[in-house]
Amino acid sequence: MVGQEVLKACSGKFTPIPGFFYLDADETLPDTLIDSSLVQPTGTSRYDSQVAVFGSDMQENINNLQYFMVGAGAIGCEMLKNWALMGVGCSSK
Repeated sequence: MVGQEVLKACSGKFTPIPGFFYLDADETLPDTLIDSSLVQPTGTSRYDSQVAVFGSDMQENINNLQYFMVGAGAIGCEMLKNWALMGVGCSSK
């Protein structure tokens, strides 16, 4: 049930169960500061917000990922949509 509520909150399509929700994702940030040239938005990319947080090197790694999902039902379709919005597998390679 928690997984469904998280997907509802991320997609914004449905209203999650009312309640207080706190997400701490500090572990996703790098341990050291990223060079300022790597976090500058280009203004032409849909991934500029991710580049501003994680850097252009990390976004390039995300773009180069290649995942295969078996059984894209209700939750799988949401995962595929979220991966597409993140840019997973969207490189020219």
